[in-house]
Amino acid sequence: MEYKNIVFDVGNVLVDFCYMKYMESLGFTQELAELFRDKLIISEIWNDMDRGALLMSEAREIFKNILPEHTKEVDAFIDNIAGIVKEYDYSEPVVRKLKEQGYKVYILSNYPKDMADLHWKNFKFLKEVDGYIISAYEKKVKPDREIYDLLTERFDADLKESVFIDDRQINVDAANKYGMKGILFKDYDGLKKELLNLLGAEI
Repeated sequence: MEYKNIVFDVGNVLVDFCYMKYMESLGFTQELAELFRDKLIISEIWNDMDRGALLMSEAREIFKNILPEHTKEVDAFIDNIAGIVKEYDYSEPVVRKLKEQGYKVYILSNYPKDMADLHWKNFKFLKEVDGYIISAYEKKVKPDREIYDLLTERFDADLKESVFIDDRQINVDAANKYGMKGILFKDYDGLKKELLNLLGAEI
């Protein structure tokens, strides 16, 4: 199979979703940060934000109802949310190198709308990509088939000619099911080896 397209996830692939360090920077104790992680970040509410069914501004009151003893911390968490992600140093060069080798590069990301509005304008790699799809804007999320099919509908990217890179096994499994070649991202060095073995591509 000749692959023509490389499709990246964003969180923990091109960008560090460093929520524990972020909460530490806000002065949260380890115990409080773990509570916020378990009750908010890995919750159905966050999934609803990814799905575009709920804005973070709307979720603020829901979070306060879940953690009524920590309303000030909820406000601090949301008001400073710009600091919850940090672009990896390798991200822009990786995209650029793949482009130089003739590949189309796309982004397929589950991401809340108002966070995307805040963060994505600052991502350096974005100016290098051929297109991107943000779940909350489409009201579709990985691993559902519909969001993967948008790659073909919008960019004419054949899924069978596409390599998909994500840090979540469920999304990689879905990509494989839909005809893509899925790679589970663990770290940059591992990705370098995977792409070299699969494509002969140097990043």
